[in-house]
Amino acid sequence: MNFKQIFKSILFSLLILSLNTTAQDDPKWDNTTRKDWPAGCKEVSIISTADGTEQKARFFMSGSDKPAPLIISLHTWSGDYTQKDTLSWKCIQKGYTYIHPDFRGANNKPDACGSPLVIQDIDDAIAYAIKHANVDTSEIHIIGVSGGGYATLLAYMKTKYPVKTFSAWVPISDLEAWFNESEGRGNKYARDIAIATTGKKFGPKGYYINKREAIKRSPLFMQTPVAKRQNSKLFIYTGIHDGYTGSVPVTQSIKFYNKVVNDFDPTATESIVPESDMITLVTSQNYPTLTKGKLGDRIIQYRKNYKDLVELTIFEGTHEMLTDVALNPAESKNILAVGDSNGEFYFGWVTQLKKVRFDDFIYNSCISGNTIGYDNLNRPALNTLRNIDRYLDEAYAYSGKQDAIVIMLGTNDCKAVFTDNIKNVPDSMRTLIAKIKAHPVYQASHPKLFIVSPPPMNPHPELHEKYLKGNNRIQYLVKEFKKVAKEEGCVFINTYPHLEGVFDYVTIDGIHLKPEGQMVIAKIISETLDSYFRQ
Repeated sequence: MNFKQIFKSILFSLLILSLNTTAQDDPKWDNTTRKDWPAGCKEVSIISTADGTEQKARFFMSGSDKPAPLIISLHTWSGDYTQKDTLSWKCIQKGYTYIHPDFRGANNKPDACGSPLVIQDIDDAIAYAIKHANVDTSEIHIIGVSGGGYATLLAYMKTKYPVKTFSAWVPISDLEAWFNESEGRGNKYARDIAIATTGKKFGPKGYYINKREAIKRSPLFMQTPVAKRQNSKLFIYTGIHDGYTGSVPVTQSIKFYNKVVNDFDPTATESIVPESDMITLVTSQNYPTLTKGKLGDRIIQYRKNYKDLVELTIFEGTHEMLTDVALNPAESKNILAVGDSNGEFYFGWVTQLKKVRFDDFIYNSCISGNTIGYDNLNRPALNTLRNIDRYLDEAYAYSGKQDAIVIMLGTNDCKAVFTDNIKNVPDSMRTLIAKIKAHPVYQASHPKLFIVSPPPMNPHPELHEKYLKGNNRIQYLVKEFKKVAKEEGCVFINTYPHLEGVFDYVTIDGIHLKPEGQMVIAKIISETLDSYFRQ
């Protein structure tokens, strides 16, 4: 490390430690005195599979005949299972199954604070809910704030269950760092960490931590289970002013986000929060940008994500959870995308759709060369009619019941070699819709079907023979697909006129679209999906 790097490291450490040195006990999210609960939430006992002890929880069992989502809501640093949880009311209103486990209570003893017993208690609570309620096991969601956010990160690293979403609000990820940060702020949490990591009884002063034990209990130093989290999403939320008006600096969230992204892909540098951005966020409590989105009614100061697997959101706020949006990830939609190369490309419309609809679970079955009903290039794998059953099975395995199926096909059906059979293509689309509707995945949830027009075609000379007069056939299919959609109760999304006037600027070769053109399609699809889901 050269002198410049050492200087930057020292400067950054000083910035973190000097954020706030006043006592911060965060009464809003560590208030253990409020214990009122909805009538439907009963107290239950769960026998630990780790040590045989009785562990308590609050539990609400959905009365629905259909399998219901399961929400595991994790208590704060100083709380336990009796601590009031606003999410319990919201889960009852929505008909979700809900459990609020104890996982060894407040984080001021060795059995708590990220110990192996904590992880097992959370898993035991999930097992209890699945055994005693009609749970949709494809819709398991863990949510926690503050110390509960810390436990959420632990669960992300360690749980054996196929949790769909993990939502960590203002979490702690590095206990040793938080010990030092808490000492600097004069709050009680440093002493809690000292007791939990050493097992010693300290007075209010003169305590210390076991650094090795602190590292063992810190999610930041655990190995991300990359293979197990391919079908999960991790949401990390933190308020920009936390560390000033709250006890957990935003760097606890940022560093964990960066760690997870690096574990998924060390080359994904564009998804990492750079150190310069981190310093700006910490020192300015703001991030200069022309456009800022919203999280509920709060401005998003900064947002980064890696693919559709992990997202960091830094919002205008402090050490808090925005209860009005906390359940949003649990209300995500499951969408199957069916298409050809314009959808398969790493910058294609499906990738762009995932960017604008990060909360949703979008399974991409698009294949370059795919048609509706031809064995293109004499390859059955490029015939959607032959493969749609497999697509539906794979989408269900990925995310469970489907809410929408988006189909954008037709470009390859307009190749010159298929010219004489162009009038058969609309019937192939009808047959495809019929096959989808007959499949068990459709029968289980009746997802809405969306037929998207194929984009314009303007072949360059080198493509002329392969796609001779292809745009004429595209225009024919646009009209016919609109009729098919109406007849079959599908929604027709016509992107053709939006691309026609600018096509020369957004096409790579007259057939395939640049990222800008792909984003046009994605935004139109997203707006249509929003209109449908709001109904």
